Amino acid sequence: MSSQEETTTPKQQAASSTAPPSSDSTIPSSPAPPRQNDNTNMTTDKQLGTNQAGSRHSNPHLAALESKRQRLLATLADLQAQRSQLVSEAKLPSGLDMPLEWSEEQKNKQALATANGVIKDHIQLLHKYNEMKDIGLGLMGLIADKRGVRIGTVMEDFGMDEKD
Repeated sequence: MSSQEETTTPKQQAASSTAPPSSDSTIPSSPAPPRQNDNTNMTTDKQLGTNQAGSRHSNPHLAALESKRQRLLATLADLQAQRSQLVSEAKLPSGLDMPLEWSEEQKNKQALATANGVIKDHIQLLHKYNEMKDIGLGLMGLIADKRGVRIGTVMEDFGMDEKD
């Protein structure tokens, strides 16, 4: 072996003899500050108050969150007002107005039940429509097979579009 391969520098010896510092240990060149209780850094809205410029939050992330919170609260209030309006306009399934002596909870339940009934009726009508459409397309397919043409041609003969 050559003399270059056998000799090591003091830096190489120090690097090989010491383990890399872990995240828990302190590095001698930069001492770690003393640890504080995590609760000491937490602040509330009351503690933040307003700074000298008059803004509510000095942290832009907190300001963005507060802005989003305010928008969500405004949206919630708007949706609640819309719901109240719709419930007040809702009718019984018979078409009559809801009794005035009913509580808001009873009116809300009845309005929801009525809406669910309408949705259920619409779904049933859609099922019937799809069944009839499938039968019609099947018949057109039989006609197209009998004639030896495409279904699109048969649809044109009956005055239908391919989108119908």
